Amino acid sequence: MFKIILALFSLAIFANASDLAKIYLNEGISAVEKVLNQELSKKDFWLDEIKDKNVSFGYYEENVAIVLTNKSDKIIRVYHYNNGKVEKKFIQKEVLTGLAGDKEVEGDLKTPIGFYELGKKFYPGDPYYGPFAFATTYPNILDKTLGKTGGGIWIHGYPLDGTRTDTYRTRGCIAIHNNLLDEFNNLIADRKAYAMTEEKSKITTNVNEVAILLANLYAWKDSWQKSDINKYLSFYDKKIFKHQNKFTYEQFAKNKERIFAKREEKKIKFSDFSISPYPNKKDEKIFRIGFYEDYRSTNYKFKGEKVLYVKLVDDKMQILAEQ
Repeated sequence: MFKIILALFSLAIFANASDLAKIYLNEGISAVEKVLNQELSKKDFWLDEIKDKNVSFGYYEENVAIVLTNKSDKIIRVYHYNNGKVEKKFIQKEVLTGLAGDKEVEGDLKTPIGFYELGKKFYPGDPYYGPFAFATTYPNILDKTLGKTGGGIWIHGYPLDGTRTDTYRTRGCIAIHNNLLDEFNNLIADRKAYAMTEEKSKITTNVNEVAILLANLYAWKDSWQKSDINKYLSFYDKKIFKHQNKFTYEQFAKNKERIFAKREEKKIKFSDFSISPYPNKKDEKIFRIGFYEDYRSTNYKFKGEKVLYVKLVDDKMQILAEQ
Protein backbone atom coordinates (compact mmCIF):
# COMPACT_ATOMS: atom_id res chain seq x y z
CA MET A 1 0.00 0.00 0.00
CA PHE A 2 2.93 2.35 0.66
CA LYS A 3 3.94 2.07 -3.02
CA ILE A 4 0.42 3.08 -4.01
CA ILE A 5 0.58 6.16 -1.78
CA LEU A 6 3.92 7.12 -3.36
CA ALA A 7 2.41 6.68 -6.82
CA LEU A 8 -0.45 9.00 -5.92
CA PHE A 9 1.86 11.68 -4.58
CA SER A 10 4.00 11.38 -7.70
CA LEU A 11 0.83 12.00 -9.66
CA ALA A 12 0.10 15.01 -7.50
CA ILE A 13 3.59 16.45 -7.98
CA PHE A 14 4.04 15.90 -11.70
CA ALA A 15 0.56 15.90 -13.23
CA ASN A 16 -1.56 18.56 -11.58
CA ALA A 17 0.47 19.98 -8.67
CA SER A 18 -0.72 23.51 -9.33
CA ASP A 19 -4.39 22.55 -9.19
CA LEU A 20 -3.86 20.50 -6.02
CA ALA A 21 -1.98 23.39 -4.42
CA LYS A 22 -4.92 25.72 -5.11
CA ILE A 23 -7.34 23.17 -3.67
CA TYR A 24 -5.16 22.89 -0.57
CA LEU A 25 -4.98 26.68 -0.12
CA ASN A 26 -8.71 27.15 -0.59
CA GLU A 27 -10.17 24.04 1.02
CA GLY A 28 -7.46 22.29 3.04
CA ILE A 29 -5.80 18.90 3.04
CA SER A 30 -9.11 17.01 3.26
CA ALA A 31 -10.08 18.33 -0.17
CA VAL A 32 -6.75 17.17 -1.61
CA GLU A 33 -7.37 13.74 -0.11
CA LYS A 34 -10.74 13.63 -1.88
CA VAL A 35 -9.07 14.31 -5.22
CA LEU A 36 -6.58 11.50 -4.63
CA ASN A 37 -9.40 9.16 -3.62
CA GLN A 38 -11.09 9.91 -6.93
CA GLU A 39 -7.91 8.85 -8.72
CA LEU A 40 -8.04 5.53 -6.88
CA SER A 41 -11.56 5.04 -8.27
CA LYS A 42 -10.20 4.87 -11.82
CA LYS A 43 -9.43 1.54 -13.48
CA ASP A 44 -6.51 2.98 -15.46
CA PHE A 45 -4.64 3.84 -12.26
CA TRP A 46 -4.87 0.24 -11.07
CA LEU A 47 -4.04 -1.20 -14.48
CA ASP A 48 -0.76 0.68 -14.33
CA GLU A 49 -0.18 -0.25 -10.68
CA ILE A 50 -0.58 -4.05 -11.11
CA LYS A 51 0.32 -4.53 -14.79
CA ASP A 52 3.47 -6.55 -14.02
CA LYS A 53 1.91 -8.83 -11.39
CA ASN A 54 0.68 -12.40 -11.88
CA VAL A 55 -2.87 -12.22 -10.55
CA SER A 56 -4.15 -15.51 -11.99
CA PHE A 57 -4.95 -16.73 -8.46
CA GLY A 58 -5.71 -13.27 -7.14
CA TYR A 59 -4.05 -10.08 -5.92
CA TYR A 60 -2.50 -9.94 -2.45
CA GLU A 61 -0.52 -7.30 -0.57
CA GLU A 62 1.15 -9.90 1.63
CA ASN A 63 2.90 -13.17 0.81
CA VAL A 64 0.36 -15.99 0.87
CA ALA A 65 -0.04 -19.67 0.08
CA ILE A 66 -2.86 -20.86 -2.18
CA VAL A 67 -3.85 -24.51 -1.70
CA LEU A 68 -5.70 -25.36 -4.90
CA THR A 69 -7.68 -28.61 -5.15
CA ASN A 70 -9.42 -29.72 -8.35
CA LYS A 71 -12.05 -32.31 -7.43
CA SER A 72 -12.41 -33.72 -10.94
CA ASP A 73 -8.69 -34.07 -11.64
CA LYS A 74 -8.07 -35.32 -8.06
CA ILE A 75 -5.01 -33.07 -7.76
CA ILE A 76 -3.96 -30.75 -4.93
CA ARG A 77 -1.31 -28.08 -5.48
CA VAL A 78 0.30 -25.42 -3.30
CA TYR A 79 1.33 -22.10 -4.82
CA HIS A 80 3.27 -19.30 -3.17
CA TYR A 81 2.33 -15.71 -4.06
CA ASN A 82 5.23 -13.34 -3.34
CA ASN A 83 4.98 -9.69 -4.43
CA GLY A 84 3.08 -10.44 -7.61
CA LYS A 85 4.95 -13.60 -8.54
CA VAL A 86 3.43 -17.11 -8.38
CA GLU A 87 5.47 -20.26 -7.84
CA LYS A 88 4.20 -23.85 -7.67
CA LYS A 89 5.64 -25.56 -4.58
CA PHE A 90 3.72 -28.82 -4.10
CA ILE A 91 1.59 -31.32 -5.99
CA GLN A 92 -0.16 -34.57 -5.08
CA LYS A 93 -2.14 -36.55 -7.61
CA GLU A 94 -5.02 -38.89 -6.75
CA VAL A 95 -5.94 -36.80 -3.73
CA LEU A 96 -9.13 -37.88 -1.95
CA THR A 97 -12.08 -35.48 -1.81
CA GLY A 98 -15.77 -35.85 -1.08
CA LEU A 99 -18.53 -36.52 -3.58
CA ALA A 100 -18.90 -34.50 -6.79
CA GLY A 101 -20.88 -31.26 -6.73
CA ASP A 102 -20.94 -28.32 -4.33
CA LYS A 103 -21.71 -28.83 -0.67
CA GLU A 104 -25.25 -27.69 0.11
CA VAL A 105 -26.35 -29.37 3.36
CA GLU A 106 -24.77 -31.08 6.33
CA GLY A 107 -24.19 -34.77 5.69
CA ASP A 108 -24.19 -34.66 1.87
CA LEU A 109 -20.55 -35.90 1.88
CA LYS A 110 -19.48 -33.22 -0.64
CA THR A 111 -16.37 -31.08 -0.52
CA PRO A 112 -17.44 -27.41 -0.81
CA ILE A 113 -16.51 -25.45 -3.92
CA GLY A 114 -15.16 -22.07 -2.92
CA PHE A 115 -12.36 -20.09 -1.29
CA TYR A 116 -11.58 -20.36 2.42
CA GLU A 117 -8.97 -19.42 4.96
CA LEU A 118 -6.84 -22.38 6.06
CA GLY A 119 -5.82 -22.65 9.71
CA LYS A 120 -2.57 -23.84 11.25
CA LYS A 121 -2.06 -27.55 11.86
CA PHE A 122 -3.83 -29.12 14.80
CA TYR A 123 -4.15 -32.61 16.28
CA PRO A 124 -7.68 -33.99 15.92
CA GLY A 125 -7.25 -36.64 18.61
CA ASP A 126 -8.59 -39.35 16.30
CA PRO A 127 -6.07 -41.54 14.38
CA TYR A 128 -8.55 -41.76 11.49
CA TYR A 129 -7.48 -38.26 10.36
CA GLY A 130 -3.77 -39.03 10.24
CA PRO A 131 -1.01 -37.32 12.24
CA PHE A 132 -2.54 -33.82 12.03
CA ALA A 133 -5.06 -31.71 10.11
CA PHE A 134 -5.89 -28.18 8.92
CA ALA A 135 -9.35 -26.63 9.31
CA THR A 136 -11.03 -24.53 6.61
CA THR A 137 -13.48 -21.72 7.36
CA TYR A 138 -16.44 -23.43 5.65
CA PRO A 139 -19.17 -22.24 5.93
CA ASN A 140 -18.21 -18.63 5.28
CA ILE A 141 -20.63 -15.70 5.23
CA LEU A 142 -21.44 -16.24 1.54
CA ASP A 143 -22.22 -19.92 2.16
CA LYS A 144 -24.54 -18.98 5.01
CA THR A 145 -26.20 -16.28 2.91
CA LEU A 146 -26.90 -18.93 0.25
CA GLY A 147 -28.37 -21.26 2.88
CA LYS A 148 -25.58 -23.82 2.95
CA THR A 149 -25.08 -25.86 6.11
CA GLY A 150 -22.52 -28.23 7.61
CA GLY A 151 -18.98 -27.70 8.83
CA GLY A 152 -15.81 -29.43 9.93
CA ILE A 153 -14.21 -29.41 6.48
CA TRP A 154 -10.53 -30.21 6.92
CA ILE A 155 -7.42 -31.10 4.98
CA HIS A 156 -6.00 -34.10 6.81
CA GLY A 157 -4.01 -37.33 6.45
CA TYR A 158 -4.91 -40.99 6.07
CA PRO A 159 -5.87 -43.28 9.02
CA LEU A 160 -2.80 -44.15 11.09
CA ASP A 161 -3.98 -47.73 11.63
CA GLY A 162 -4.25 -48.44 7.91
CA THR A 163 -8.05 -48.32 7.86
CA ARG A 164 -9.37 -47.93 4.33
CA THR A 165 -10.69 -44.50 3.38
CA ASP A 166 -12.44 -43.35 0.21
CA THR A 167 -14.61 -40.62 -1.30
CA TYR A 168 -17.54 -41.48 0.95
CA ARG A 169 -15.50 -41.78 4.14
CA THR A 170 -13.83 -38.36 3.78
CA ARG A 171 -17.26 -36.82 4.50
CA GLY A 172 -16.34 -33.77 2.43
CA CYS A 173 -12.77 -33.37 3.66
CA ILE A 174 -9.59 -33.55 1.57
CA ALA A 175 -7.11 -36.31 2.42
CA ILE A 176 -3.34 -36.04 1.71
CA HIS A 177 -0.87 -38.94 1.99
CA ASN A 178 0.70 -38.98 5.45
CA ASN A 179 4.25 -38.98 4.09
CA LEU A 180 3.56 -35.63 2.40
CA LEU A 181 1.88 -33.86 5.31
CA ASP A 182 5.09 -32.45 6.81
CA GLU A 183 6.15 -31.01 3.45
CA PHE A 184 2.66 -29.56 3.00
CA ASN A 185 2.74 -28.01 6.47
CA ASN A 186 6.18 -26.45 5.96
CA LEU A 187 4.90 -24.65 2.86
CA ILE A 188 1.97 -22.97 4.60
CA ALA A 189 3.14 -22.63 8.21
CA ASP A 190 4.87 -19.25 7.92
CA ARG A 191 2.30 -17.37 5.82
CA LYS A 192 -1.39 -16.69 5.41
CA ALA A 193 -2.90 -19.72 3.69
CA TYR A 194 -6.08 -20.13 1.68
CA ALA A 195 -7.87 -23.25 0.46
CA MET A 196 -9.30 -22.84 -3.04
CA THR A 197 -11.42 -25.77 -4.25
CA GLU A 198 -12.85 -26.09 -7.75
CA GLU A 199 -14.81 -28.83 -9.53
CA LYS A 200 -14.01 -29.03 -13.24
CA SER A 201 -13.38 -25.46 -14.36
CA LYS A 202 -9.95 -23.95 -13.86
CA ILE A 203 -10.79 -20.74 -12.00
CA THR A 204 -8.50 -17.76 -12.59
CA THR A 205 -8.69 -13.98 -12.89
CA ASN A 206 -6.67 -11.33 -14.73
CA VAL A 207 -5.26 -7.82 -14.36
CA ASN A 208 -8.28 -6.18 -15.99
CA GLU A 209 -10.78 -7.79 -13.59
CA VAL A 210 -8.68 -7.00 -10.53
CA ALA A 211 -8.22 -3.37 -11.65
CA ILE A 212 -11.99 -3.03 -12.12
CA LEU A 213 -12.63 -4.42 -8.65
CA LEU A 214 -10.10 -2.13 -6.97
CA ALA A 215 -11.53 0.90 -8.74
CA ASN A 216 -15.06 -0.15 -7.75
CA LEU A 217 -13.96 -0.68 -4.18
CA TYR A 218 -12.69 2.90 -3.94
CA ALA A 219 -15.77 4.26 -5.70
CA TRP A 220 -17.88 2.41 -3.10
CA LYS A 221 -15.71 3.89 -0.33
CA ASP A 222 -16.02 7.38 -1.83
CA SER A 223 -19.82 7.18 -1.90
CA TRP A 224 -19.76 5.89 1.68
CA GLN A 225 -17.54 8.76 2.84
CA LYS A 226 -19.74 11.33 1.08
CA SER A 227 -23.00 9.77 2.39
CA ASP A 228 -24.21 9.36 -1.20
CA ILE A 229 -26.83 6.74 -0.35
CA ASN A 230 -28.05 6.04 -3.90
CA LYS A 231 -24.58 5.45 -5.30
CA TYR A 232 -23.55 3.49 -2.21
CA LEU A 233 -26.52 1.10 -2.41
CA SER A 234 -26.00 0.63 -6.15
CA PHE A 235 -23.01 -1.57 -5.28
CA TYR A 236 -25.24 -4.14 -3.53
CA ASP A 237 -27.11 -7.10 -5.01
CA LYS A 238 -30.68 -6.46 -3.88
CA LYS A 239 -31.82 -10.07 -4.33
CA ILE A 240 -29.01 -11.95 -2.58
CA PHE A 241 -27.25 -9.57 -0.20
CA LYS A 242 -27.21 -10.12 3.53
CA HIS A 243 -25.03 -8.34 6.07
CA GLN A 244 -23.26 -10.68 8.50
CA ASN A 245 -25.86 -13.27 7.39
CA LYS A 246 -28.44 -11.49 9.56
CA PHE A 247 -29.87 -8.41 7.89
CA THR A 248 -31.68 -8.52 4.56
CA TYR A 249 -30.94 -5.93 1.90
CA GLU A 250 -34.11 -4.01 2.85
CA GLN A 251 -33.14 -3.87 6.54
CA PHE A 252 -29.56 -2.94 5.69
CA ALA A 253 -30.66 -0.19 3.25
CA LYS A 254 -33.05 1.40 5.75
CA ASN A 255 -30.36 1.45 8.43
CA LYS A 256 -27.84 3.05 6.06
CA GLU A 257 -30.39 5.63 4.90
CA ARG A 258 -30.93 6.63 8.53
CA ILE A 259 -27.17 6.89 9.20
CA PHE A 260 -26.34 8.71 5.95
CA ALA A 261 -29.11 11.26 6.57
CA LYS A 262 -27.06 12.59 9.51
CA ARG A 263 -24.35 13.67 7.04
CA GLU A 264 -21.63 12.86 9.55
CA GLU A 265 -18.04 13.48 8.57
CA LYS A 266 -16.35 10.13 8.05
CA LYS A 267 -12.71 9.12 7.69
CA ILE A 268 -12.28 5.74 6.00
CA LYS A 269 -8.99 4.11 5.08
CA PHE A 270 -8.42 0.76 3.39
CA SER A 271 -5.19 -1.26 3.35
CA ASP A 272 -3.76 -4.82 3.10
CA PHE A 273 -5.92 -5.96 0.20
CA SER A 274 -6.55 -9.50 -0.93
CA ILE A 275 -8.72 -10.18 -3.98
CA SER A 276 -9.40 -13.82 -4.79
CA PRO A 277 -11.37 -15.47 -7.59
CA TYR A 278 -14.12 -17.55 -6.00
CA PRO A 279 -14.86 -20.95 -7.60
CA ASN A 280 -18.56 -21.68 -8.00
CA LYS A 281 -20.63 -24.23 -9.89
CA LYS A 282 -22.18 -21.58 -12.19
CA ASP A 283 -18.74 -20.24 -13.21
CA GLU A 284 -19.89 -16.70 -12.40
CA LYS A 285 -17.35 -13.94 -11.84
CA ILE A 286 -17.44 -14.06 -8.04
CA PHE A 287 -14.61 -12.80 -5.82
CA ARG A 288 -13.66 -12.65 -2.16
CA ILE A 289 -12.25 -9.23 -1.22
CA GLY A 290 -10.50 -8.81 2.11
CA PHE A 291 -8.91 -5.65 3.51
CA TYR A 292 -8.12 -3.80 6.72
CA GLU A 293 -10.58 -1.01 7.43
CA ASP A 294 -9.97 2.04 9.62
CA TYR A 295 -13.31 3.84 10.04
CA ARG A 296 -13.89 6.94 12.13
CA SER A 297 -16.96 9.11 12.56
CA THR A 298 -18.39 11.20 15.38
CA ASN A 299 -20.32 8.31 16.90
CA TYR A 300 -18.52 5.17 15.74
CA LYS A 301 -15.02 3.82 15.27
CA PHE A 302 -13.87 0.53 13.79
CA LYS A 303 -10.49 -0.98 13.05
CA GLY A 304 -10.30 -4.50 11.74
CA GLU A 305 -10.59 -6.92 8.86
CA LYS A 306 -13.45 -6.50 6.41
CA VAL A 307 -14.54 -9.18 3.94
CA LEU A 308 -16.82 -8.74 0.93
CA TYR A 309 -18.08 -11.42 -1.44
CA VAL A 310 -18.91 -9.78 -4.76
CA LYS A 311 -20.02 -10.60 -8.27
CA LEU A 312 -18.68 -8.67 -11.25
CA VAL A 313 -21.53 -7.72 -13.61
CA ASP A 314 -20.82 -5.51 -16.63
CA ASP A 315 -17.73 -4.05 -14.91
CA LYS A 316 -19.75 -3.20 -11.77
CA MET A 317 -19.09 -4.73 -8.36
CA GLN A 318 -22.23 -6.20 -6.79
CA ILE A 319 -21.85 -7.11 -3.11
CA LEU A 320 -23.48 -10.46 -2.25
CA ALA A 321 -22.40 -10.75 1.39
CA GLU A 322 -20.48 -8.57 3.83
CA GLN A 323 -18.66 -9.32 7.05
